[in-house]
Amino acid sequence: MTEEFKNKPYLTPNEVAQWMMVSPVTVRGWAQKGLLQAEVTPGGHRRFRHEEVERFARQWNPAGNKGPLRVLIVDDDRAVVGFLRELLEGGAHQTVVETAHDGFDAGRKVHTFLPDIVLLDLMMPGIKGSEVCRQIKQIPGLANVRVIAMSGYLSSENEAELLAAGAECCLSKPIDTTRLLKVMGLED
Repeated sequence: MTEEFKNKPYLTPNEVAQWMMVSPVTVRGWAQKGLLQAEVTPGGHRRFRHEEVERFARQWNPAGNKGPLRVLIVDDDRAVVGFLRELLEGGAHQTVVETAHDGFDAGRKVHTFLPDIVLLDLMMPGIKGSEVCRQIKQIPGLANVRVIAMSGYLSSENEAELLAAGAECCLSKPIDTTRLLKVMGLED
């Protein structure tokens, strides 16, 4: 649990979603099904006791393993997407891969797929990768999604722009696969 939530006796659905790395809709569903006990404020808003969320988190995920790593690859170059998908799905590590070929599709899939990591190309038609990154980081409950930027045209200006938008790091294309896997935490 992050420090941000440790001292709060009650959490909002969005805070629980951020902590559990799910969408707020999922948290509301758990509450409606009675899986996660909520208290209702006089204004009709759900609030979750800190201890209840910890109990539910242990029950929901006893080993602390949240399952396979969920990776969204966003690149308009289908050859790059195919290469990265094969790299990630073919390894010894457990990953679930989804792809998008433009910024609009990426925005839609971020909401439905809920990735742990987004591998994001800088230059795409319609919208720059830095703007896609900025928008992902502003989605409630998804601010902790890791964004690893990629570019065939990586300059110090582009890198600064991507990092300012919330990218964790920037990798040059062609991708150094060993470095990519290390950054993703899939290899030592």
